[in-house]
Amino acid sequence: MKVEKWIELEEIFTELMGHSKGIDTMVDEKRDVAPKKPICDLSEKEDNILIHRLREKYKNYQSARASINNSKNERVA
Repeated sequence: MKVEKWIELEEIFTELMGHSKGIDTMVDEKRDVAPKKPICDLSEKEDNILIHRLREKYKNYQSARASINNSKNERVA
């Protein structure tokens, strides 16, 4: 994976989850895919697996966050 792509993904995750949680999530997923390889040395297959896993994490976190916000709004109304 190109470093530019990793930084782009990092910005997206930290915007959604906050700095620490966003970076921790990305690093944890990367470690699960290729524990001892640097980001720039991942194969194309490893890149695809990592991006897929990050998309799933993003979607799940985003939908959980939306669900919490909706339930808070319902209690207020």
